[in-house]
Amino acid sequence: MSRDWILREQGSRDWRMLPIAIVMWAASLGAHALFAWRMSDGLGTGQAKADAGAGIDVTIIGMEWPVTRILPITVASCAAVAAMIVVSFRLRIRWTGTLTVCVAVACIGSMTAIASDTIAWHDPASAQARQSSSYHEVMATVTTPVIASDQRTYDCQTDIRLSGITVDGTDVRSTVAVRVYADESYCGQLRRGAVHLLTGVLQQARYGRIPLWLLLEGKQPVAQVRAPPWHLAAIAHVQEAFFTVTEQLSDQGRVLVPGLTMGVLGQDYIGGETGPMPVNSTYAQTLENQFRQSGIMHLMAVSGGHFVLVAGLVRRLCMWMLLDRRLTALLVSGVYVLLALAMFPSDSVTRAFIMGLIGALTYAMGRRTQALSALCWTVIGVLAVNPDMSASYGFALSSAAVLGIVLFAERLAGAFERAMPHGIAEMMAMTVAAQLFTLPIQVLMEPELPLLSVPANLLVSPFVGLATMAGLMALACAWCEPWLAGVFAWISSWGTLVMERVALWLGGSTMAVIPWKDGVTGAVLIVAVEIGIGMLLVFVSRCLQHVRRYEAGMPGVRFGSAWRVRLSLWCEETRRLFTRRQAE
Repeated sequence: MSRDWILREQGSRDWRMLPIAIVMWAASLGAHALFAWRMSDGLGTGQAKADAGAGIDVTIIGMEWPVTRILPITVASCAAVAAMIVVSFRLRIRWTGTLTVCVAVACIGSMTAIASDTIAWHDPASAQARQSSSYHEVMATVTTPVIASDQRTYDCQTDIRLSGITVDGTDVRSTVAVRVYADESYCGQLRRGAVHLLTGVLQQARYGRIPLWLLLEGKQPVAQVRAPPWHLAAIAHVQEAFFTVTEQLSDQGRVLVPGLTMGVLGQDYIGGETGPMPVNSTYAQTLENQFRQSGIMHLMAVSGGHFVLVAGLVRRLCMWMLLDRRLTALLVSGVYVLLALAMFPSDSVTRAFIMGLIGALTYAMGRRTQALSALCWTVIGVLAVNPDMSASYGFALSSAAVLGIVLFAERLAGAFERAMPHGIAEMMAMTVAAQLFTLPIQVLMEPELPLLSVPANLLVSPFVGLATMAGLMALACAWCEPWLAGVFAWISSWGTLVMERVALWLGGSTMAVIPWKDGVTGAVLIVAVEIGIGMLLVFVSRCLQHVRRYEAGMPGVRFGSAWRVRLSLWCEETRRLFTRRQAE
């Protein structure tokens, strides 16, 4: 069998892990959907309530299905992998290794997802929430900063990870994630990283990825069992100092500078015992809606752009100092860690942080960084450790945007350069490439299409880098030099002022968005439209390339230049003609 395709492998464009990452993501997502369907109300919650009323322990409800089904499925999958390996090598199929690995990661992704869902399902807190919504005392660690609530009946929200719950007077271990909604009196007491003893109504979530809610209302006490770790306390102090500095800005600066810098809008932040001065809620909500309709809301989410800017600055500084590349990679990794801790926790930050560490490792080894390979390994590792991330819109949007940029940005830039300057072509290519894979996901979230997102991103792109770096400098200086941080925040606010003007101008237009079919059908339609447009553009391009003028009696094809070349030659000859006459 010929192995010439192995010799033609190009290390700088390694696509081998892409199908593997896609298969693992699809398998994990499908396993979550299968488990949710099997444990739906007809076979899960309703049956749990009935058995609880009959005196049956609700923590063992549904155990029969995972045990009796997962084991046979696992054995059958392993047998299928072994059979595929044997058959493939017997038939000498070219892509034997890739197909085998795809089947293997599909088994891993599905089994880890089902195992994670099974553990969460049988958690005592989940069992109690399915049985009834009632008051419970829980021991939990706060995992995110406190922000404004997305429900009008509560003032703030945060996420916690349970370590124990009291059931019928007995302390039981619990590890499930819970979202807390609290009244104003509790907001200043909850600190990221601290361990609290909370009493509230535990119930199943009505929406969102986190399965349970804990509602803190009334006069139930909140006891702090353990203070936050020193590094999280220091980060909280820096963030509070940064928001104190941004209070000196105009309303648009107070809203947008924290969003561009940290990933949380100014009106959503709640910190300290008293909290910052409130922002005009009507203006803030209008601005947020206009950003979303104009298609530039992604600027208010921290992603790879922050890490690329900071890493580039550190790397240039280290090169100027002639430092060893291993030391440079170590410094870049340290900056990545500090940046990830200082940002508001999100799934896009997780993706960017892990990809950044992989890039730093390859730089230390003296190898070229491969963004596509790093993205695929990031997806595989994250889904293997935390299978719930396969259902995260934030992680999916971030990964899809990077995938589109890596695969198509360079090609689109080359095509756009035929009709526009190089700088504009690159910015437009980045915008279009990022939206190729994110549009179907956006339709799943909200059934509408932002028609003006490309011009909006082109208008704000020149100001994003400067405003982001100025915001990060303000964040770094706020705790020690507030006046200097105020200067950087003021510079950043001038960049966000341009974004505000563009959002209000384009987002307020009647042509900003159009309604679209919702759900999976709408996402499939978007994919079909993108494929159709791409095929049409390729067809037209090939037709234009094959347009030739044949000369009678002459061999070959006549060479013809583009109109831009003829125009530039005419201008050059005209300028030379007048210059020669003046010299004479």
